[in-house]
Amino acid sequence: MTDGTRAIETDPSVCYRHPGRQSWVLCQRCGRTVCPECQILAPVGVHCPDCVAETSGGVSWRPANNVVPLEKPKRRRTRQPGRVRSMLAGAGGSGGSPVSQGVLVVYAALFLVGLLTQNLPFQWLAGARGYGWQVWRFVTAPVSYYATPDLSILFALLSGVFFWLTAPQLERMLGTHRFIGVLLASSIVGTAGTMLSGTTAYGLTSLLFGLFAALLVEVWGDPRLRSQILIITGINLLLSLTMGGAGLPALVGGMIGGAGTMYLLRVGPDRGWKPRTPVLIVAGVCALLIVLSVVRFGILM
Repeated sequence: MTDGTRAIETDPSVCYRHPGRQSWVLCQRCGRTVCPECQILAPVGVHCPDCVAETSGGVSWRPANNVVPLEKPKRRRTRQPGRVRSMLAGAGGSGGSPVSQGVLVVYAALFLVGLLTQNLPFQWLAGARGYGWQVWRFVTAPVSYYATPDLSILFALLSGVFFWLTAPQLERMLGTHRFIGVLLASSIVGTAGTMLSGTTAYGLTSLLFGLFAALLVEVWGDPRLRSQILIITGINLLLSLTMGGAGLPALVGGMIGGAGTMYLLRVGPDRGWKPRTPVLIVAGVCALLIVLSVVRFGILM
């Protein structure tokens, strides 16, 4: 293996055999990224050509320049269910999800500190009306929670569980950088939407529904999976509104941020955009919402 190949394999966004092609699919055996032309349907998930050759070698595969165009839709339909089902089935897990773990550790720690300090973290980190000029709140609001020794403990715990059932697998699927982008956009848009509505933003609602929306964009081409994600999102919507928290503005804002970011990351390479173009678009929208929030409710009266 050449040094160039090693460098390519460290980039989770491109196929290890075709560095000019972006893909979200990983080989279930070695974890390398494979484009649609290199994906081989195996009994469990998708394998790369090298792994098939190293194991049984019994699965037929043809190079990209010999693939019949009519076979592409069939391969696309068969690979996605296995990938997403394994993601949904593998709830939680710690391997390869440092950002998800970090968010939950900070969330739990701040909640415990809040119980012991009369909610000091909430006072400094939540997206409160009149404090929009403290721009860090647009990022820290999701990890803050109004902690009281009553049912809020149960609600905070359930939010953390739902996040843990979704975030780690999506982080492994997207890669760290793209996952962080989805989280930041969901947090900023959700917090800004809540503040613009005149209420306080806090809790994991915006992040959780931002991840649901990003996953929905990813599986939209498969009707069955799309229905499953919509049902899961609907159930969590009812639970979220019942449990309380930041409410509908954070939920809707988080979904807009997550879905919008995921969509731009997917269509950018197909349209020949530079890698930084989707980042600049998302950053511009987030900056605009922060400015609007500061102008409307950003100064403490």
